[in-house]
Amino acid sequence: MGIKPTAVKARVDGEEVRIVVAHTEYGMRHDKKMDKMLETASKEKLLTPRYHFYKPDMFWKEGYNLFDNNGELIERDTENILVICDTPETSERIYIDDFLEDVEIHDFESVADYTQHIGETVLISRMPSKVEEMGIAALATGDEAMRTVYEFAIDHHIPYTTALGFLDAEMKPIILKTMMRGIMPKSVFALGRSAEEAEQIFKAASATFDTDYKKRYVPRALNCLLKKHNQPLDVVINALNTIPASEVTMAKLTECGEKESCIVGRMLMWILENNRKNENKQAA
Repeated sequence: MGIKPTAVKARVDGEEVRIVVAHTEYGMRHDKKMDKMLETASKEKLLTPRYHFYKPDMFWKEGYNLFDNNGELIERDTENILVICDTPETSERIYIDDFLEDVEIHDFESVADYTQHIGETVLISRMPSKVEEMGIAALATGDEAMRTVYEFAIDHHIPYTTALGFLDAEMKPIILKTMMRGIMPKSVFALGRSAEEAEQIFKAASATFDTDYKKRYVPRALNCLLKKHNQPLDVVINALNTIPASEVTMAKLTECGEKESCIVGRMLMWILENNRKNENKQAA
């Protein structure tokens, strides 16, 4: 699909016309990181946006330069120029659409008025969060693993990286972007443990780590205990249920390197101490 020429067709007041899209020096610039996404986007699945424009005269009157899609300066008094009102849904689409189906031309009082309208619109607009993107990916693909992580994050009000940690899963950002389009990646997205097991660990961690249980270092530390140090799930959960919160706090504050390593080290000591106590009881 790529970057389109500066002149595009547009339907204005029911009539098909040819216009040159203009940008100001202060607007949203094309994000080069989007180029690959734009090239591979399925155009027939894109929802039709409304394009908002303002005539260029006021910009030239107030001494502002205008530029085309390729960043070239547009000469003053060039005909068929319309200045794009940058909105979240059109800031990138304006570079790839060769026909603008839904166009509205505004009669703002000034450049400031034009910009204020954009500012108000942007303030109440947003992109989906990563958790919400996972919801889109789950519906678009029907993938059970993605749905499980999404629901775990939503149910517990935690970031998606933390939810991934408790479910023992890893996911590169490109996988999420791919699945949002309904395409299953070549590398399978899978969970390392069931939602029930993740729930047990989460419940125990939330009681031990206070508000920090929502941070991703917590499941990372617990996964290290479970996988690298081969501690059974019930042993780790028991340690979480019995270790004093003060012990965990001290481990976080200790200058022993990374926070995760400090937590792992302290919990391993607690597990070993408990094992020793149990062995002594049995021996007695």
